[in-house]
Amino acid sequence: MRSTRSFEITRADLVPKLSDPVALDFFGFTIRWYAIFILTGIVVALVVMRWLARYRGLDPDFPLDAAPFVILAALIGARAYYLLLKWRYYLDHPGEAINIRLGGLTVHGAIVGGLLALWLYCRHRNQRFLTWGDILAAALPLGQAIGRWGNWANQEAFGKPSTHPWAVEIDPIHRPEHYAGYSTFQPTFLYESICDVLIAIVLIVLVRAMPKHRFWREGDAIWIYCVLYGTVRFVIERMRTDSLTIGPYPAAYWLSWVLISIGVVMFIGRRTVWSGTRVVDIPAIGSAE
Repeated sequence: MRSTRSFEITRADLVPKLSDPVALDFFGFTIRWYAIFILTGIVVALVVMRWLARYRGLDPDFPLDAAPFVILAALIGARAYYLLLKWRYYLDHPGEAINIRLGGLTVHGAIVGGLLALWLYCRHRNQRFLTWGDILAAALPLGQAIGRWGNWANQEAFGKPSTHPWAVEIDPIHRPEHYAGYSTFQPTFLYESICDVLIAIVLIVLVRAMPKHRFWREGDAIWIYCVLYGTVRFVIERMRTDSLTIGPYPAAYWLSWVLISIGVVMFIGRRTVWSGTRVVDIPAIGSAE
């Protein structure tokens, strides 16, 4: 078993360079930093969900029960969306389609897959989907904030060349061809990670306050998450150099617009044409929606 030398600061910067994406090599079985960050993000999100559930008087074990199905569906959605965007490449390299150790997981795909699985599981367990969706929406950004550092480990999802003190050094093999002469780039994964933490703080405060004010409806945290994350992702995507595209625009643009639109329409709609249940009026824990 070997433990690799992990961090290497080669310049006076604020974001160190990861010298080896492999964290552990145990008799030929490797564990990559990418996987560690993703799994850590999942664990932290589950811990926060249990904490919020307990605060709201819900069953704190329900997130653990739902986790295997939601996580699996999120991973499938995250990978499936990535494969669709790069279908020509994987048509020629089918053996790489299920290899996620090197990256290739999309946040938008994970959101769709995870929410669909949560909805189905809530129906199966006769739970209120929007209530649990609010709790997931508050915990999810923290998981995303940690998981984004998997991009740092793989030297991907960075921005345009930069000489700022917080710029990240990228090895030549990972640099875009038209930026091959540059060595340091905008750490867009860091920007998104910071924004995700801020979103999480806002939504955690909101979810805790929902039962105390008649203004809040079930699902409000979901809709606000859609608007906030959609906006953040749209802005940050403008800085990136490796975006996958749909037509003339990065794919994340389209999905971010969809998220923002859904969030705005649902937040307003649940107060007008399709009146939503106020959280303070929910009669009993665990009743069906």
